[in-house]
Amino acid sequence: MIISEYQKGSYPMKKTTDHRIFSALMLAFVCMFYLFFALYDGAVICVDSPGYIEMSIAREPLYPLFLALLRALFSDSYLTAAVLLQSALTAFSAWYFADYVLREFQIPRWLACLILCIPVLVSLLCRFAARRGSMYSNSILTEGLTIPCYFLFFRSLTAYCLHRRRSAFISCWLFALLLISTRKQMSIALIMLALGILYCHVRDKRCIKGAALSLLCIVSVLLGTFCLDFVYNYALRGELTRHSGDTRFITTMAVYTAQRSDARYIADEDIRNLFLEIYDICDNQGYLKSASGKGWSNRVSHFGDHYDCIQIDNLRPMVSAFARERYGDDLVSASSYGDQVMNTINHSIIPHNLPEIACTFADNFISGLVTTVAQRSPLLIWYSLLAYLSYIALLLWHFMVVKDADVVLFASFVLISIVINVGLVSMVIFCQTRYTIYNMALFYISLLLMLQEPVRRILSRRRKS
Repeated sequence: MIISEYQKGSYPMKKTTDHRIFSALMLAFVCMFYLFFALYDGAVICVDSPGYIEMSIAREPLYPLFLALLRALFSDSYLTAAVLLQSALTAFSAWYFADYVLREFQIPRWLACLILCIPVLVSLLCRFAARRGSMYSNSILTEGLTIPCYFLFFRSLTAYCLHRRRSAFISCWLFALLLISTRKQMSIALIMLALGILYCHVRDKRCIKGAALSLLCIVSVLLGTFCLDFVYNYALRGELTRHSGDTRFITTMAVYTAQRSDARYIADEDIRNLFLEIYDICDNQGYLKSASGKGWSNRVSHFGDHYDCIQIDNLRPMVSAFARERYGDDLVSASSYGDQVMNTINHSIIPHNLPEIACTFADNFISGLVTTVAQRSPLLIWYSLLAYLSYIALLLWHFMVVKDADVVLFASFVLISIVINVGLVSMVIFCQTRYTIYNMALFYISLLLMLQEPVRRILSRRRKS
């Protein structure tokens, strides 16, 4: 490996004046970048934004609480304050990660600058190449918090796995709690933490303790999220209840892959009729899998194009109206009953459509792997395949030839994170970049770390020759 003026293994690296100046310059650059776009674009309202602003019962508690706190502090300017804070957090996470990699892996400073630029480039791709018109850091979406927080979580997870630092473990636990309370997809953080605990203890030949600690960690984080959810809804709505609506993602998948004849498996006549009403509307509009056409690209595109049509335009409003007929203005009871209705549909028809669901999952999984590193276009699909093959080849080479345990661990955990995240998303929703972006910067950072040793050896041989 390339070794800087500091001895490898001496983490934390001695913070000389020179290093502090370099680190401060990196921080200044990334802050100016994100804050510029925060001020230039302002607060961007997206389709999901009203649900967070209005503190909908269908949303996890942390992001609505974040907005409510800023609303109390800044009144009409609270959305501007939100994007400024989100942008500052995103800048801090990019700098903090790059500075950590610089010290931990003893890389040259030019490489640290490249690593710092990777999150910046990912943000620029979202802003321009994806034609979103904004970056997630200045959008009123949970991603404004969860993307930088997952970056910080992964930094703490790496520190914990490499050095068994208690402070890093506590940070991971706290980030997992906050991330899941912001967005359920971020259960990936809890899974990664559990795997990190198992890795550390299995390596130290303390398997039973590792399994017990992993289980305790999972239970404690989930209990923490439940408690926060209950307290939030009690304070806001006067009832001890959790947020609703998580079931709708599974129900959307169930409706998409179902046949009309599956209605016979629903015992409750009213719910059966509701399912048929939803199904017929979606089927007549060509929203269901039966109209997806042939070929992987057509199937993936069809699912992504019509997922929201099924859920947002039909399933959710029709189930809500069905529940309100029975519970009127009692929001909590109506929301709870709506979840029960969707659970009944799921339990009734999903077991009879597992092959179709498995095929849709497989299509989504491949799509998610692509959108983690690029976009789903004919050329970039082949680029994605080449990127993954190169990544795996470099990882195997580092494991068998270089035997750099630190780089191998980091790269392996990034790859595991990608697989778990894409798997979780693929089970319930289409894999657009918004759901897979969490590992995009990590993938390219890891690729750069693995590339530095072969590049060094090639340059060294050329000098000798």
